[in-house]
Amino acid sequence: MAFQDREALNAKLRAIEMELSSALAAINDVENKFAHIDEAVTSLSSRLATVRGRGYAAMGHLEKSLDLMKNRWMEVSPALKQDFYSTVQPLSVQIRGLQAEVKRLRSGFGGVLGWASIGTLSAEASTLRARVSAETARINVSLNDFLGSINAIDRDLKIAEKTVELFSFASFPLRPDESPVLAIEGKIMGKEKCDGTLYFTNQRFIFEGKREVVLEKKLFIATKKRTERTVLMEQPIGALQEILKGRVGLVAWTGIYIRFKPGLGSEETPFDVKDWEADVVTRFFQYIIGGEADRDIAKIKGITPKEAPTIRVIRCPNCGAPYTKELYKGQTFVQCEYCGTSIMIS
Repeated sequence: MAFQDREALNAKLRAIEMELSSALAAINDVENKFAHIDEAVTSLSSRLATVRGRGYAAMGHLEKSLDLMKNRWMEVSPALKQDFYSTVQPLSVQIRGLQAEVKRLRSGFGGVLGWASIGTLSAEASTLRARVSAETARINVSLNDFLGSINAIDRDLKIAEKTVELFSFASFPLRPDESPVLAIEGKIMGKEKCDGTLYFTNQRFIFEGKREVVLEKKLFIATKKRTERTVLMEQPIGALQEILKGRVGLVAWTGIYIRFKPGLGSEETPFDVKDWEADVVTRFFQYIIGGEADRDIAKIKGITPKEAPTIRVIRCPNCGAPYTKELYKGQTFVQCEYCGTSIMIS
């Protein structure tokens, strides 16, 4: 066979191989999705139980979302699997048969007979690939719906897991009726920049700075270090007026701006965080101040949700003067405007 004919035959065989490989990959992809969903149903439940066991009671939708997904999967997966293993998976046997024929032609070539065989083989490969594409697309419609639910639950579980981990490092204690909601790492970008962690509970916002202190050096190399954590900012969650996503920093230019309510004497403070984390912070801030976090926490912990406080006059126990300023969600004490006495708020 002439060199040009051999190259043309090889090119045809490569095209057929690509079609067959693509079809086989589509079948394997569906099979992998079945395995992934089966595994996720178990692992997501285990991960949720773990974060709940570690005291994370926010995001009460996770139980409902997971139960709905599991029940739907138990209901439809038997029929989906039967459809796949009876209709689609057997096509892989035909694909491997055609792949073997391609290999035979590549090793023997066979002159004119090779060209005749390759024409038939090309038509069979195209027909088989089209059938596989149609069948897998039909099943993928249902599977991708489940995968979307799994990804959403997994995303929020990762947030909960990271929050639990960061709260375990915090230098400050939680109050008896306080519960963690969100914690992310970031950098305060005020007059003095400092890396640290932004903590959000159902009652407070806290920024804790951290720095490494060198305890021991050998040949100018730090061999022993300690991380020191210090609370640099703490406010009742209700003292925050809004959190906006914006450009912060010099590299990624993503972050948040926290604006405080007038009268607190606190300036708008920027924090450098990752782009997707900025969206998470704004989402969770609305979740907290809207009262949904408190309702979820009460339900998960099995306690009665606190009713909205009734309007009442707070008077100083020392001088009897009324307190006239705004009270913020999460605030536990105020200072008398007249004599300066600290007044505890129940």
